[in-house]
Amino acid sequence: MEEENRGAPTETSASFLDDWSHGTVWFEDWIPGERPWGREEILTEVPRALKGHYAVRVGATTKMDGWRYREGDWIRFADRADLAARLPELATVTDFVFPWYDRVVPAALVRRETQRIDGTAYRADCQRRFFQALLITCGLIAASYYVPQARMLALVAVSYFGLFPLVDAAMAWGRRLDLLSVEELNRRLVNFVFFHRWLAKKSSPSLAIGLGILVAVFLGQVWVGLPDSIGAAALMKDRVREEGEWWRLVTSGLMHANALHILFNGMALYNFGKVMTALVSPALLGVVFLTTVVTGSLASLYLGSSGASVGASGGILGCLGFLLMLTWRFRALLPGSLRVGLIQSTIVVSIFGLLGSDFIDNAAHAGGFLGGLALGLVMAPSLTLAPEKTGLFTRVLSGLSLTVLGLGIAKIAAELWKIHALAG
Repeated sequence: MEEENRGAPTETSASFLDDWSHGTVWFEDWIPGERPWGREEILTEVPRALKGHYAVRVGATTKMDGWRYREGDWIRFADRADLAARLPELATVTDFVFPWYDRVVPAALVRRETQRIDGTAYRADCQRRFFQALLITCGLIAASYYVPQARMLALVAVSYFGLFPLVDAAMAWGRRLDLLSVEELNRRLVNFVFFHRWLAKKSSPSLAIGLGILVAVFLGQVWVGLPDSIGAAALMKDRVREEGEWWRLVTSGLMHANALHILFNGMALYNFGKVMTALVSPALLGVVFLTTVVTGSLASLYLGSSGASVGASGGILGCLGFLLMLTWRFRALLPGSLRVGLIQSTIVVSIFGLLGSDFIDNAAHAGGFLGGLALGLVMAPSLTLAPEKTGLFTRVLSGLSLTVLGLGIAKIAAELWKIHALAG
């Protein structure tokens, strides 16, 4: 079982409590103290009312002893025997509290590995998940061609419910976790859980502002009409070549074609951007996004079709490429599952692009991704993992990038206002 797939112990036996003899915390020696997330403070402090008690937090609505507990509520138990006896009644548990430990223990950390993964069962599970995902993928792809009106939505479903599980199962087979020692399994588990707890606690105000601006730009497009807005500031290849409107290389990456387009681009930008701002510096997000929006637009201009191109996908794929280089640079510290997830995203996006080549600008995607890889190759050797301060050079680059992006937004606003004025 991969460490990221571990959940709450919901089996009828509470044997995991054997790992929690009074006064012991089995994972304390495995906390990666040499890494930014290697601190017990990453785990939430036990609420005052629960200190000195056994308790669990439920992950779904639960009834017990005539009481109804909602998702996120705590249930306190009289003692260890009471917890062991009542635990099988709970469908989902997300966190545990033990009397002698002042931190809330995530369900993924409540049980340690005591033996190596059974190789036969592991490979059988990989095969089962692979063929199940392959069947779903083929079915959804067929549906996407039989219902052309919902082609884009169907292909999105293919990605999330078919391609991601398919690639995940194939890569799990290649990772061969069944060959790892018990010690290595536990080390990876603790590093994974602490890293993701740390990542969840990192705030990203610059990312939130950026997403808000993209939404505001899209609302402006809706205000004047999407077709007219695309003609006004998207990447119109003939206007760039013949009339010298090179500013469209930037403005096209700040606009979107429809609500579904900005929804999924926004989700992807948030996911990649949150990781990037945590690993290096929030100041780099604007630099990477602007640079790769431009490399994506240039690839679309010279290698893509003649039609108009619009969307932040070049910049988003640029963030993905940059993150791949970062995870390689810090591979000895970061959970291996993070890099695996990024590789999975790259493979799925590539297949998605091939399946939707009639409405996806694959040249822009490739240009942005390669631009991100190149930028990461140049910058990664000089970067520090989760630095406390941002260097002067990075701050200058960030300021210049944000200025250019700001001018791009102003140009879009001016073009949209012209459309509104003419319509009035």
